[in-house]
Amino acid sequence: MPTPPPAGPRGPAQARPGRKLGPIVASAGQTHRDWLQPLRDAYQASGITLEQLERSMGWSRSKLSELLRAAGLYPRWEWVRSLMHALGVPDSSVAALRGLWVLAALEVNKRTVWINRCVAHDFPDSERPVHLSAFYELYGTTYCHYANTFLRSPAESQRAVNDVFFLLQVVWNDALSSANPRRFAWRVLRETVLERTPHPDGYPTLVESSFDSVALAQASGSADELRQVEESMALFEAVRRLPPGQLDVVVLIHLRGMKDTDVADVLGLPIGLVRSTERHARRSLNDCLFPNHRSTPEG
Repeated sequence: MPTPPPAGPRGPAQARPGRKLGPIVASAGQTHRDWLQPLRDAYQASGITLEQLERSMGWSRSKLSELLRAAGLYPRWEWVRSLMHALGVPDSSVAALRGLWVLAALEVNKRTVWINRCVAHDFPDSERPVHLSAFYELYGTTYCHYANTFLRSPAESQRAVNDVFFLLQVVWNDALSSANPRRFAWRVLRETVLERTPHPDGYPTLVESSFDSVALAQASGSADELRQVEESMALFEAVRRLPPGQLDVVVLIHLRGMKDTDVADVLGLPIGLVRSTERHARRSLNDCLFPNHRSTPEG
């Protein structure tokens, strides 16, 4: 390879020796690009080469190149943060880029437990912001009830909700600036709960919920209880196969006993959409459980 020319008036960033950094891979999502491009810009402006980073950070050039091009596996936050520090990215920018890193991790279906572990080092002994604490006061109990429908253990459900609010703390500014913060937060809750729920055939398990159903609690004797358990298990088997939006509405209204107006509030949806979603869910369940009895338009 010929010796590169000495740095000219254009500065060291353009006269950098070695192979030119390749473009971001086409498969990278937009949010991934949103935090990666400032990092690439910092690399280009620094004049530091991959060889120099390899010596100072102890990483291979191939790993550095993969991270800067979004090639390979989605990178852990500590790797990204270390590279930012090596390139002199100011701390004021790191926090914003961390939020984008979290959002991009969610988009590529990284588990919230993995994400939380990656960013936990940045939040030692931290407390929730006041407005996030208020959000928890409003919806924390409902979040736990929803989680317990699937996870079946109060302790496990509380851990899941705690993980949700830790993650929301990291991206709270992004949540507040989104079009619908309640919908934003519910998506994080739903993904956190369902990633911890068994899916034996591609659908979340719900059969155990039949044993604490409202109808079973009202049954008058052992025969009634047995019949109600059988009916409930058939119903829950159908419920767990509903589309995500219908499943959430049915769980909150019929398993958790919430009013549709309260469901609309916690989901961040118009009340009309919640009611129409429930009607569609009823119709789907009726067609599944009673295939010989065609449902009416009202469900």
